Amino acid sequence: MATDAPLPAPARRRLLALLGALPLARGAGAQARTAAGTLRLIVPAPAGGSSDRIARIVAAALAGILETTVDVDNVPGNAGVTGTNAIAGGATDGSLLGIVSNSTIVGGRLLSRSARFNPGEDFEWLAILGTYPNAMVVSARSGQRTLAGWLAEARRAPAPLTYGSFGTGSAGHLAGAYLRYEKDARLVHRTLHTLNDGYAQLADGTLDVLFDGVPNALAEAPRSGNPIVAVTSERRVEALPDVPAFGELWRESFVVWLALVAPKRLDPNAYLRLAPAVGVLLSEPRHAAEMRAAGLAFTGLSGRGTTAFVDREFLRIAKLIARLNDEGVRD
Repeated sequence: MATDAPLPAPARRRLLALLGALPLARGAGAQARTAAGTLRLIVPAPAGGSSDRIARIVAAALAGILETTVDVDNVPGNAGVTGTNAIAGGATDGSLLGIVSNSTIVGGRLLSRSARFNPGEDFEWLAILGTYPNAMVVSARSGQRTLAGWLAEARRAPAPLTYGSFGTGSAGHLAGAYLRYEKDARLVHRTLHTLNDGYAQLADGTLDVLFDGVPNALAEAPRSGNPIVAVTSERRVEALPDVPAFGELWRESFVVWLALVAPKRLDPNAYLRLAPAVGVLLSEPRHAAEMRAAGLAFTGLSGRGTTAFVDREFLRIAKLIARLNDEGVRD
């Protein structure tokens, strides 16, 4: 008797694997390698940060859906440009995927001479996973525990205070530049190579404020004893109900979005295998719930909407960089 009941998860995973293994007219060799081999997921950031935390959730989910090994490969450097270059120039047989962010896709593309990728031409945009704001983490040495108190101090400081972010053009950099230009805070920017450097510099006094992604800051800020005084999103985040948001105060927001991509010209057979797996990743509530628990505002956008989203965001962030980039330099 026919039934509309959904397949159990193990059966659905087996069906997806079988669909991915069906022979097509071309690319069968690449398909066989993808089905049997390890999938590499490049993260253009150091291990332990917010993007890395979300990437490891995605890797574990895809490993279960595809019933294969998914290795997370952290390729940091040049504020994400090094790893994003590696994704754009990587294998197109379905053995490589990447997690990219707007900080690199837009900021890195516009501000770094070493960026060798074009967002519209070098990637297959498989999904927009979601967004997360930065947490504004203030050094405990300042004695300030509220945004109002810290901002008053930053306005009257005899010498500029130093704020750190992951790189020029990143959401954290633009948030600090906004405070400098629009809220009269005396600030100067410092690019951080790792977030561990940021927390160490908060502790030794060489950094006054750190913009760190909420998924990482939720773990690291309490551990380091440095207070979170604001988040850079439009609204407050559920995990920090008492912390004000830039949007509620000033109708401005600076968030990071993450996307799952593959190199352009992905083998058709590989796409047939990967696309249904990405669909399961986005549609099964438990995967979204795990990403939300890690601090991501889950979007789960796929299909043609991904490229339209990226085009809109590129224009929006490019305008912000033009207006607020206090350094105005390329590396």
